[in-house]
Amino acid sequence: DPKCMEEALKIAGDRRPLIYAATKRNWREMAELALKYKCPLAVFSPNDLKTLKSLSKTLLEYGVEDLLLDPGTFPGEGLADTWNNFVMLRRLACKEEDELLGFPLIGVPLTAWLVNPAEPETIKQWREAYVAGMLISLFADLLIMHSIEGWVLLPNVILRQNIYTDPRKPVAVEPGLRTFGSPDEMSPVLLTSNFALTYYTVAADIEASKKDCYLLVADTEGLAVECAVAGRKLTAEGIADVIKSSGVEQKVKHRKLIIPGRAARLKGEIEDATGWGVMVGPLDSSGIPKYLADNWPPKET
Repeated sequence: DPKCMEEALKIAGDRRPLIYAATKRNWREMAELALKYKCPLAVFSPNDLKTLKSLSKTLLEYGVEDLLLDPGTFPGEGLADTWNNFVMLRRLACKEEDELLGFPLIGVPLTAWLVNPAEPETIKQWREAYVAGMLISLFADLLIMHSIEGWVLLPNVILRQNIYTDPRKPVAVEPGLRTFGSPDEMSPVLLTSNFALTYYTVAADIEASKKDCYLLVADTEGLAVECAVAGRKLTAEGIADVIKSSGVEQKVKHRKLIIPGRAARLKGEIEDATGWGVMVGPLDSSGIPKYLADNWPPKET
């Protein structure tokens, strides 16, 4: 109802809320509101892509440029139609370069609650969760949901965070020097790879040790320590480079480097390439707190 919408916009219009939604019956009134309050406008045409495209064109010509498209979400018997509509919209926009269908897509998993009102609440939540996951994988940009339970939202948040990760390229952090606490010239210097999971696990275990430390992160192209050693992505020469580029030599007086236990075979090569003494640390980073407590400072510094 455009009249109700305008009353709401009088209160919240300065926040640029999304106006939901323009249809073939009310598009002119909704367009006037979008222009008056300078808000984005959703275009709703359930299971009718031709009308959705026509409305998109009409609204653009009317002067409304900030559009979102909602082709309808049908979690029951219409689930296949929902799938097809989202796929076709993105196929037409990307492969056919149809700019009228290239706007962000809205999915409404909330409609899962309308399939069978007599169903137990947990079934409705479960249906809403899988519909949301499906729509994320089908390029939905905005989801309208009802459930706030963690088991409904968390899987979809995790899916969204990783949907654009390149499976051919491991997730990595920037190589270089990290500090933990307030390290001084006699604080230990540890080494790890720049594989994200390895780095954050090592970082958490160093923090658990309550020791002031330096951590050298070598560029292993995103590989974990054991894989990097086997694939020659973690080498003595690379470690020598990160020691020099990080400036750690100017931060500590000692020349002791603690390497991961799974890189023990590189001990001699690292000592030859860097001139540093190498201490072989634990095989698993969970052993770092005990290792530092037992072995730092070393007997010979």
